[in-house]
Amino acid sequence: MSAFERHDVQGLVVSGYGTMHQARYLLMRVADAGGARRWLGALADRITASAVPEERRCINLALTHAGLRALGLEPGELGTFSPPFQAGMASGHRRRILSDGGASAPELWDWGGSAPGHDAVPAADVHAVLLVFASDEETMAEVEAAETGALTAGGAWQVVRRLVPEPLPGRLNVGKFGVEHFGFADGMSQPVIRGSGQEEALGGDEARRSVIDTGEFVLGYPNGYGELTPWPRLALPGGGGGDFGRNGSYLVFRQLAQDVAGFWGYLRDAVSAEAARAGASPQPDDMVRLGAKMVGRWPSGAPLVRSWHRDDPDLGTDNAFGYAAVDPQGRRCPLGAHIRRSNPRDALGDDPDEALELANLHRIMRRGRVYGPGLDDPLEDDGKERGLFFLCLNANIERQFEFVQHHWCNNEKFAGLYDEQDPLLGTPPEEGGVFSAPDTPYRRRYLGLPSFVTVRGGAYFFLPGIRALRTLATLDR
Repeated sequence: MSAFERHDVQGLVVSGYGTMHQARYLLMRVADAGGARRWLGALADRITASAVPEERRCINLALTHAGLRALGLEPGELGTFSPPFQAGMASGHRRRILSDGGASAPELWDWGGSAPGHDAVPAADVHAVLLVFASDEETMAEVEAAETGALTAGGAWQVVRRLVPEPLPGRLNVGKFGVEHFGFADGMSQPVIRGSGQEEALGGDEARRSVIDTGEFVLGYPNGYGELTPWPRLALPGGGGGDFGRNGSYLVFRQLAQDVAGFWGYLRDAVSAEAARAGASPQPDDMVRLGAKMVGRWPSGAPLVRSWHRDDPDLGTDNAFGYAAVDPQGRRCPLGAHIRRSNPRDALGDDPDEALELANLHRIMRRGRVYGPGLDDPLEDDGKERGLFFLCLNANIERQFEFVQHHWCNNEKFAGLYDEQDPLLGTPPEEGGVFSAPDTPYRRRYLGLPSFVTVRGGAYFFLPGIRALRTLATLDR
């Protein structure tokens, strides 16, 4: 299969629905398998496909391993899904890969965790997520009410948790990009799927860096190795279930709480201590400069590798850069900065072209949105939770999402470092983490980094093709 069947691929794969300012994520549990399957058949007609973007509302659906089992899939069929999906995000091995310990341990999650507590929703009760998007609040109220009524009719499904992101574009935005709660523009570094049509606007180095083979995100197409990633199959009469997983993808969903006051408080204390050692006073921009070094971009989104002395809003959407030629030692953008870890581009290895090819084998398609109100004074905690609903799509959870988390973000030996993790996402030891930034005449090491991000919930989902949803609706088990 070579032509990208966009009519059968759910729209979230190719679009973040940037014109859909409202979103709701409804976590659901199968209450009656027969009724739940019939609802899937009706929903398939309302699912937003990649080929037909909606103007007022968009609807997508993804299912967990527990959900597919509740719908009637047999053990042999469930065994054709990827191992991480089968095990679940909160399982012992997967949580170790993701460094989900301490305050981020699954036992403490609000949903998707390994043990119930108070009003927490355990992984066993998270069977599906209905992703609803709308252009405005009035449309969202109408669509959400209609969809909730349909899925709960006859006791087919139960909504076990309703998650509400903040409306787009939020209080701050840079062009089409929103600003996350730490105060930095986010979302400008995204891959482009070959065959989606979006690659036609790119050329030269930008295309080489950003255009990724279809099979890296959608099952049933050649991936970066020129091979077909295994897809799930059903045992149906006549052998018709062999194509079940085609045009599907795996959706990673994590709720990440951000300690905004803790982040900026650490920056304030670090630059104040640094100035005191030098017998000087901290300058107004010192906190922002240190924060930018940890992120790898300035608040506007301008990459440090392009503008390392100051923020430059004119470069806020710049994504056409590499590291090997201009910043191999991390003197502009530190080696351990968040964006350099999450996508090293051409920097890992002696051959920049080969390094870029290898890095592109681990790309993910991010679809996150922030939740919780913005903090008026970033140094004063108001006691309200805020953070990011991190969603990403990939065809191979192990080689893409988990690889990025384990081998790049949480790896203390990344890029020749020896005791550091991602300064934003890392899970530091009890004594605190470390972040270093090359400088003149010597590098600067910042010690005692606390955890700025805490996992509140999460699960691995399968985002089926639209034909696959109709196939599930016809099961009689």
